[in-house]
Amino acid sequence: MKFGWLPNRRKKEIQMKRWICVLVATVLFWGLSTTALTTSSATQTITIGVEAMAVLSLVGTDGESWTWLVVDDTGIITGSSELRWTTNLNVKVTVQSILITDEQSYVLKVRCVELNSGGTSEGWAIINEEPSDFISGIALEIGGCFLEYEALLKDGKIAGRDEHIITYTIIAQ
Repeated sequence: MKFGWLPNRRKKEIQMKRWICVLVATVLFWGLSTTALTTSSATQTITIGVEAMAVLSLVGTDGESWTWLVVDDTGIITGSSELRWTTNLNVKVTVQSILITDEQSYVLKVRCVELNSGGTSEGWAIINEEPSDFISGIALEIGGCFLEYEALLKDGKIAGRDEHIITYTIIAQ
């Protein structure tokens, strides 16, 4: 009986050692992890590149930038009357024909109608073998317009039949 109190005391000592170990482990874990988190740092540099892009097409031409156009005494017939573009550059649109000016019976002009763009219409552009500015100031957009053509018989010419291949080109300004 003299040693009856020893087993209870031993249990309390073991429990106390466990609590001390848990306390020390908790302090070490939280203390060291906080120190590790606050003293470490990282730097990351990200570079994003965007390729230059300028795409132009005539509606109804399977994505082409050219269309046929016929002028005669009955009027004007064309394969497309709507132009669309997408670009992330500062560009302009030009227009030209493969039909040489001297061979044309008519002075052919085009202008954009209902311009859906931040660009500026150049008004009536004469279409011949040299590129004519059509729309300028296009920048970073998806845009488009409808095309209106006009043909006037040249002085001294007899009404004939002009067959054009009209090409629209998007180029940097």
